[in-house]
Formats: sequence, structure tokens, C-alpha cells
Amino acid sequence: RHQRKTGSNCLVIKLNKGGINTVELTEILLDGLLRKFERLAISEYGNVEGVKAIKGIYSSAVNVNGSGEFLTDSGKELIDELISELVEFVKKQKVEAPKTEGHEMGGSDGTYSDTNS
Repeated sequence: RHQRKTGSNCLVIKLNKGGINTVELTEILLDGLLRKFERLAISEYGNVEGVKAIKGIYSSAVNVNGSGEFLTDSGKELIDELISELVEFVKKQKVEAPKTEGHEMGGSDGTYSDTNS
């Protein structure tokens, strides 16, 4: 979706103290963001209710037609929210060398570590 809008898989983020940082929206990074979302849902609602909530959100986020799978409006909102959280996380970090791969954002599984969550 982002690539269709901008022609790129990269986000260019203006940092609060000047400068920019580039983050590539890789499959690994997006998978990590979704896993973080799942962990938060389970920690908030418990294992059984959290998994039910996740399944409901995911089933309403994706639809299938003759052309394949696509994001519904709620799916687009979910991804937009996850990317917004990623942008806020990047803005809070100290300015260092540009981080362009999902695995450089924090955890070895492609997730980012947000100590405020």
C-alpha cells in the first residue's frame, strides 16, 4: 500500500531534534509490528479473550476476491496505526546511523523495543 502511494517501501521520518531517519517497511519489520500488537492484546485481555480479539481483528482486516487478498478499511487502519507507532518510536531514539532494516530496529526477530509499552 505504501509502495503504491510513494513508489518506495521506505519511510522518511523527520526527527524531533532535526535530521531524518529512513526505515524500510520490510516483511520482517511488519511481521514484528503485528507480533507486538498480538502480545499487547494478549497481555491486556488475557490469552483466551486476547486470541479471540486478534482473530476478529485479523478476519475483518483482510478480504479475498478473484484478484487475491486485500486489506479492508479496518486493515488499512490497523497497518496505519502500527506504522504511526513505529514512527513515534523512531523519533524518540537517539540520533545514530540510519536504520533501514527491520532487524536493526531492536529485537532479533524484527520487532522494535518500546520500553514505554
